[in-house]
Amino acid sequence: MLKYDSIKTADDEFVLHTYNRMPALFVQGAGCSLWDNRGNEYLDMLAGIAVCQLGHCHPAVVAAITRQAQQLIHTSNLLLTAPQAQLAKRLTEISGMERVFFANDGATANEAALKIAKKHGNKKRPDGDYQIITLHRSFHGRTMGALSATGQRKYQRPFEPLVPGFVHVTADDLQELRDAFSHKTAAVLLEPIMGEGGILDLSTEYLQEAERLCREHDALLILDEVQCGMGRSGKWFTFQHHGVRPDVLILAKGLGGGLPIGAVVVAQKATSVLEPGDHGTTFGGNPLVCAAALAVIDTLDHQDLLENAERVGGFLRDALAKLPGVVEVRGKGLMLGAVLDKPVARDIVRACFDRKLIINATDELNLRFVPPLIVTEEQIAKAIGILAEAMGVETPALTPISTRTSTAVKPAHDFLSIDDMTDGQLEEVLDLAAYSKQRRALAPSVIQAVEGRTVAMVFEKQSLRTRVSFETAIRELGGHPLHLGKDSIAMGQREPIKDVASNLSRWCSLIVARLYWQRDIVELAEHATVPVVNALTEWEHPCQALADMQTIREVFGQDKVKITYVGDGNNVARSLAKLATRLGYPFTICGPENFRLEPIEGVRQTTNLEEGVAGAHVVYTDVWVSMGDEHEQEHRLKVFEPYQVNGRLMSMAEKDAIFLHCLPARRGFEVTADVIDGPQSRTDDQAENRLHAQKALLQKIMGL
Repeated sequence: MLKYDSIKTADDEFVLHTYNRMPALFVQGAGCSLWDNRGNEYLDMLAGIAVCQLGHCHPAVVAAITRQAQQLIHTSNLLLTAPQAQLAKRLTEISGMERVFFANDGATANEAALKIAKKHGNKKRPDGDYQIITLHRSFHGRTMGALSATGQRKYQRPFEPLVPGFVHVTADDLQELRDAFSHKTAAVLLEPIMGEGGILDLSTEYLQEAERLCREHDALLILDEVQCGMGRSGKWFTFQHHGVRPDVLILAKGLGGGLPIGAVVVAQKATSVLEPGDHGTTFGGNPLVCAAALAVIDTLDHQDLLENAERVGGFLRDALAKLPGVVEVRGKGLMLGAVLDKPVARDIVRACFDRKLIINATDELNLRFVPPLIVTEEQIAKAIGILAEAMGVETPALTPISTRTSTAVKPAHDFLSIDDMTDGQLEEVLDLAAYSKQRRALAPSVIQAVEGRTVAMVFEKQSLRTRVSFETAIRELGGHPLHLGKDSIAMGQREPIKDVASNLSRWCSLIVARLYWQRDIVELAEHATVPVVNALTEWEHPCQALADMQTIREVFGQDKVKITYVGDGNNVARSLAKLATRLGYPFTICGPENFRLEPIEGVRQTTNLEEGVAGAHVVYTDVWVSMGDEHEQEHRLKVFEPYQVNGRLMSMAEKDAIFLHCLPARRGFEVTADVIDGPQSRTDDQAENRLHAQKALLQKIMGL
């Protein structure tokens, strides 16, 4: 075991003494917790100073780093790599801006932004007497340009002379800001929420006036969101609260989820300032850090963590305001500062640390709280209790915000039927599947399993597409698939379903079951303590329906085209009918009257081919004999013969109609070879989309 004393001695002897470290040796992290070498658990409300947006060692970030490290780590910016381009695209999408330059961290991102401002200033004032306006109490980094922009003398004094050309004004003083602007102004550099300055959030009026003055004086509006960006304020970026649009946006910290990265996002006239040779970096935007950043953005988006930051941030704000000795609470979302009535902030930080709570003080009067965006109200309540004890005051009574609202969202757990997800959750899975497919096409990869994510695949009925697509999805998400065939498990025969469910729950993180009977998977889910996913039963095939809908949307976009299912009203028809009608698609089943589905709202069922297929943009069929119906084969083949999907039937549909089949297919029976192998067929796309739909479903269920 690592020993604190020996590591502390090495740190004292070999590392420059630029930090005052807390007295513990940290060796492990998960979520909002850190552990020292003695096994003590600490509740982390600092997140590496607003860096670990997803908490420590989030599975999505770990999986992305593992995958990318096995594929490509670094090339330099002389060579093109996929993650950097993908990340730039995502950043422009969520910011509404246009281009990105990647740096190593917040300071170097500030330096790049200042070079943009300086070159713009030289164009305005060729003699070089331009100015950049910044704020007193601001902090932009410790490199010389960023340090010169910083508005705190305690950081600047030892390193004078500073870079000239900066004018400092008081935050939220509109008149002083107006007076500072002139024909010499090249840019104004602002932190929408000042971090090191004591969590001071600028007013909307002030930011909008800064934007107006920049437009009037041909100056650049530069916003430093190194600390307050990437969802921490409750929106992707703090400027989005204020109705302004910067020319330059500076990001770092939370973007990398723990890995060092900086980004300068530009728009409007700032996009054309720098030219080849003006600026560069060896490590900025390398594949490893960009892959991690993509995982951060994906997870923030698909796990609704911006909403969590706003909601739990509101709970934290209310709790801090109730503490005796706190005179003001500042900030937004999960970037909050508590102003004390006495200069004891640093003493309180140390007292909290002794009680296994990690917070921070920006000065003697201001406590800073920047926890991971995954933090819960329960963890906040625990932190407030420790803080109150450290302050020597009574813990205030807290009312969880979740109990004040009636709009509870059904969590994703078991997925035994289309009915087990809300419309919104189904849309999220489809959106994530489409994005996952795009990402995989640009940078396909295979990774080794990551410990702690074993998925049991209980398959009574064998399958090519289901098994391969699920196993690939699990591996690409950093998990380990464990295939259990009928002979291996004999569920319900050699041992009860209850015992199988309870034992697998102890070993595995999730169960994927492909069973003959719906009643068995329902019983499995009742006794399992981990999520159960229906990979097929005689009643439903919900994963296939998700892949089918993804395929339909790839062809027709968001148009709610008519879908006609021809043939047996089986499990495939039932799941797709439920999904399609839930999402607003007209759905018709065309087949023999005795083989229809039970009534489903929005589903039309008919025996008339011309009536059923007319106007259809999607024609779907499945095998006529399957899943225990083999004893009826002769009868079924005779009854379904008029409903064979052939060229004549396809001609009844729209000219741009596509053909779908979940496979395997029996050519010459339910479909002719010229249709399934022809230009209207999208069966290979359906099969591929099984991977992406199931991968998205697993991400949703497992919180990856």
